[in-house]
Amino acid sequence: MRTLSTLIITLVFALTAGSALAQGTRDATATATKAPDPAGNPTAATPAVKPEAKPEVKPEAKPSASPDAMKIATKGAEDVKKLQGEVKVNDQGAPADKKLAALPTFSAPETNFVDTRISFIFGDDDFLHKAGETIVDSPLPGFGNRNGYELFFDNLNSSRTGRENQLHLVLYKKLAGYIPGLVTEGAIVTKYDFTSSRDGSLKDDGTYMLIRYRDPKGGPEFSATMFPVSTDRFRLGYLYDLTWAGSDAFPGAYRSLTPGVKFAVRTEDAYGFMGFKTARMLTNPPPGSAEGREMETFYAILMGGGYTPKGKDGFSFEANGGFVQMGQNPNNGVEGEVVQLFGGSARIAYMGGMRMGMSADLRLFRNDPEFINSLNSRPKYTPGFYYLFSVEGNYIMQSLQDPDKYGTTTLQNAYAGAASFKFRKDYLRGHATVFSRSVSFILMNVPSYVPYQAFSDGLDTSAELFAAAGVDYYFPGKHLTVGITAGLQFPASAQVNLTATTGASEVDLGKRTVVIRDMGQLSILPEGEDPLPIFGTKLTAKWDLSDMMSVTFMVLYQRDPNYTTLKTLANGTSSREFESPNKFGAAVVTSAKF
Repeated sequence: MRTLSTLIITLVFALTAGSALAQGTRDATATATKAPDPAGNPTAATPAVKPEAKPEVKPEAKPSASPDAMKIATKGAEDVKKLQGEVKVNDQGAPADKKLAALPTFSAPETNFVDTRISFIFGDDDFLHKAGETIVDSPLPGFGNRNGYELFFDNLNSSRTGRENQLHLVLYKKLAGYIPGLVTEGAIVTKYDFTSSRDGSLKDDGTYMLIRYRDPKGGPEFSATMFPVSTDRFRLGYLYDLTWAGSDAFPGAYRSLTPGVKFAVRTEDAYGFMGFKTARMLTNPPPGSAEGREMETFYAILMGGGYTPKGKDGFSFEANGGFVQMGQNPNNGVEGEVVQLFGGSARIAYMGGMRMGMSADLRLFRNDPEFINSLNSRPKYTPGFYYLFSVEGNYIMQSLQDPDKYGTTTLQNAYAGAASFKFRKDYLRGHATVFSRSVSFILMNVPSYVPYQAFSDGLDTSAELFAAAGVDYYFPGKHLTVGITAGLQFPASAQVNLTATTGASEVDLGKRTVVIRDMGQLSILPEGEDPLPIFGTKLTAKWDLSDMMSVTFMVLYQRDPNYTTLKTLANGTSSREFESPNKFGAAVVTSAKF
């Protein structure tokens, strides 16, 4: 190591000396040298050869530079001297001045890995129960993310929890076109998620090509966005948990391409769009038909528009709607009937200094600095009071098998809506949300409670409804944000009276209720029981260590009396029993964003 250091210092000294020689800093007179004679004895100093005198050349007179130019030239010369200054060394070749130079501040260069985040988590989502005792399993405290850290009111406007380990690889290019005012851009966007698996999963997350045109003299901007792989980022609706007509609207196209195109026009305060999607899915010909199951193309059309004032105050109006062919119905009696989905969404908002935003899951991914800064931006706290109020709603209909009339289809409606209020006063922020979804909306992409079949007359359903509110306060001197959120949820449910016919009599098997939290998340209650409200709260303290890293300590509590387990009795029969409703947990989450 010492030899290496000596070599590096010697190279630096040689380069510096060479630079000084090039600029005439070395004495023009060569020093005297001593050379041994043939006998090996030292000789007298040999005088150096003087260079041949050259005629003096006077520089050409030039006009004097301005004071500003002289300052710039002087400053530039000083910088060059600093870079090319000599390195003083001692007899051993080591630097004579052993003071360490100040470390520079490095910033990450531009990279193709966009929205890269990693999280290191330690905690337990439920200290009150052990592994295997609850439906949402809770092992002993350990490292890694858990489903139990997520409560029902978290991340309504995102498909992510914020605790993922993931990255987006975005290969992006943007160039001006040959036609004045034309801009072309494209991006290959893939997402690699290794949150719950060491090997992770890789998938497309919105690869696109975009052509934009705006007259150089001004006017609206016209664009065409082409999605060659997936149109999941092209959806209808606004709040992400209430959006629809994404790639999952084609249930038979699982892991298949769902390409499409979107045409749009935009002015400074208004926009409009129309787009198309396609997917290839297997057909379901009627029984006895000579036709086999073939891969056929199904279509979707989406359109909408909106008005948002240029400033930060005023009303914003938006509406969109669409039609989707979800594939053919496979149920008996209606085989081959196309399941049709159509409806509309609308949102009205009033902005009082806070702008309406779009979920990151609906935006096109780029690796330009503006987009990257928007992903990693932190809240800006400015003096004053600012607020935003919005209301949105969705009404949708589906053509499904009619369970009460064999061989026919019927339209089943679905609805969802939300109202939200946000404010910021200096370093204090707050939010409140009221949120509702019908059972048919929650199960729209299955589709329905019994797949491809509308609700029967004997099935009673109740919509999901919850309200949540929270506040947080930022301490700028400590870079600390402390907040609390609490919510009350009345879960969606489906209730049916079960009967059995024996001979000429009918036996009542009682009333059964199924709590529906989301697609694939169901809880069957014991006989005669009704769903009860769910309460949850979360306390967080987030300490920012830098612009890229933070540590968050969270404590959560939830009471959900609707989880049940199927237990085997001593006589060999089984029965549904409620599990313990209380859950109390805590975790420390260290997150980094790149």
